[in-house]
Amino acid sequence: MQASGATILCAERVCGPLSLGQLVGGLRQRLFFQQRHPQLLMLEHADEDSALNAAADHLAAGIDPRRVALIVPARIPELAQLRDTLAGLPHGAPPALDTAALLAALRPGLVSPHAASAPEVAAANAVVRAVNAHAGGKVLHEAQPMLARRSPFAAPRVPLAAPVSDAAGLAATIEALPAGEALGLPAGETEGHPLFQLLEVFEHDLHFQDDLKAKFRRGGLSERVVKAHLLDCMEHALRPVRERRTALAADRPALAHVLEQGTARARAAACQALGQLRAVLPA
Repeated sequence: MQASGATILCAERVCGPLSLGQLVGGLRQRLFFQQRHPQLLMLEHADEDSALNAAADHLAAGIDPRRVALIVPARIPELAQLRDTLAGLPHGAPPALDTAALLAALRPGLVSPHAASAPEVAAANAVVRAVNAHAGGKVLHEAQPMLARRSPFAAPRVPLAAPVSDAAGLAATIEALPAGEALGLPAGETEGHPLFQLLEVFEHDLHFQDDLKAKFRRGGLSERVVKAHLLDCMEHALRPVRERRTALAADRPALAHVLEQGTARARAAACQALGQLRAVLPA
């Protein structure tokens, strides 16, 4: 693994096919950081089939399982045992206990807002400090939240539930994007405009992107034209993702192996953390 920065704890709520919102939000952040930081991705609320589908989605989009461990937390009973072990400590109220159990088990340096909010991480860190104070030494490690408000990877605040696999649904979603004025933006404003937020994701020619923005600000370009260009860019980017996903989904044993490896790694760490905690905390 070439990534050498602090480990990032991530999470994805698995609730169906990969959506456009999930792609331009959390998954895009993971792709950006995977060469810089090891990552642990919790596939929450996933049964066997949905976990395999989520693995296919992520791998098709470019996630490297050697750098991003895909984990099914439902297969790690030690997380619940860690939570119960921590329950008697000060500050041990949910959701602090759930987050503290993850910090204890996986020892991330950074926590994505998709995994826990900044207040949840702060409350979990209080549990970590209580454990260390009781033990008289550093048994657990605190983590830092990745602040959602400062993230360049936040998805636009408009409905983006269409599956990446559904070209017609994506086209309907883009067509339905509200005009800037309907969102309270001044005429010609591109900053905070969902149409241009998506264009920044899918149009990789920065000079052309800047030219489109300048023309729009001057009133020389309609939203309809920008939408048509965005759809072309999206189809160019997502067609190969769909093709890779079809190939990956046909090899379920390979996908299962990816999940088994990531989950086994997390479970081994949770078992070790549970033993350490039980050695220093009262039963």
